[in-house]
Amino acid sequence: MKWEKLLTKPRVVFLAILLAWAVIQLRPWGELNVDWGFDIQGGARIVLKPVNQSINLEDITLVIQNRLNIYGLRDIRVRGASDLQNKYVVVEAAGLSKEDIEKLIASEGRFEGKIGNVTVFRGGEVHVDKARVRMFYDRASGYYRYEVPIMLSPEAARRFADATRNLMPVGYNGTYLEKKFEFYIDGKLVESLNIASDLRGREVPSASITGGAKTYDEAKTNVKRMTAILMTGAIPTKMEIVSVQNVSPALGYEFLSSTEIAGIAAAILVSLVVFLRYRRPNVVLAILFTAFSEMLLTLAIASLIHWQLDLSAITGIIVTLGTGIDQQIIITDEFLYGYSKKREKEAMFVILATFGTIVSAMLPLMFIGVGAVRGFAVTTIIGMAIAYFITRPAYVEIAGDFFK
Repeated sequence: MKWEKLLTKPRVVFLAILLAWAVIQLRPWGELNVDWGFDIQGGARIVLKPVNQSINLEDITLVIQNRLNIYGLRDIRVRGASDLQNKYVVVEAAGLSKEDIEKLIASEGRFEGKIGNVTVFRGGEVHVDKARVRMFYDRASGYYRYEVPIMLSPEAARRFADATRNLMPVGYNGTYLEKKFEFYIDGKLVESLNIASDLRGREVPSASITGGAKTYDEAKTNVKRMTAILMTGAIPTKMEIVSVQNVSPALGYEFLSSTEIAGIAAAILVSLVVFLRYRRPNVVLAILFTAFSEMLLTLAIASLIHWQLDLSAITGIIVTLGTGIDQQIIITDEFLYGYSKKREKEAMFVILATFGTIVSAMLPLMFIGVGAVRGFAVTTIIGMAIAYFITRPAYVEIAGDFFK
């Protein structure tokens, strides 16, 4: 009879509908549909500080995101953050080394193609024909050589024609021009090519940037870096490396497994304590069901908004569950020991005050937090909102039929 009564309670029915949606969203029958953070799936978290603090963070994050995508990294997150004094850029990605960060992200990456003192093009003004990139071993030099074909924009092609129009042919039978086509990254010369004399004064639509390295891996890295910088242009300001954290995938999943074991142990311990207090199995089941509902809905919403769950975010969920169980015990006491409508309202007021206090404390961390504290704040706020607006009212209706 009690179960039939629950089916007539609107808040309980609403919770049941949301739980069905959460199961569909998470798809627990396969691999759980959540985005794990770098400290679980492995990778690196880099915190960078722009030297020029007046730069718009969106401009910086867009260039870095595109540069890492072109570099070949897909599982990445780039976002802006700030504290009370400084702006930061936080990059989370798998497969990044400290050397990659220094060469690809921390430097501005100003790529320039010059003939004498004339800048023909800059990074972002050319298109790289990635299908025609070549790498091969040169037996004569003992180096791995590479060629990166580029397509010049119409403006760059005109600048090439203007820069070569008055140059004199030199060399055997005048086969090339007196000045070379030089390529610079952040003001450092990386390649210098002869210009064929028959190209003088012509609007050349394409060129090839060549280079070499002692090993195949080094040559491949150079090609990736050059391609990324060519296609994205310069980062608006130089970046300082504030911190670098690296986590292996094996260690990350070991953290997750330990968290799961700790969660199961905590659930058993809470069940035992609640049973010893009330000596009523239905109270234990109701409290565990509500706590499980909060966890499931928090995970489902995180999955829906593609919020990455790292260890700090999981900690936020655990804190929310602990606070929720405390609140359920307050409600349970009101129903079992002298229930009245007034006391129920007093209990809900205490819960509202707790909700307001915790959310007020978490909001600054959400907007000014750097790194791990941001995930903790987001999942705590989501969990507390679910508890106050959904699961706590449903628990009151459950308690009204089961405990009085």
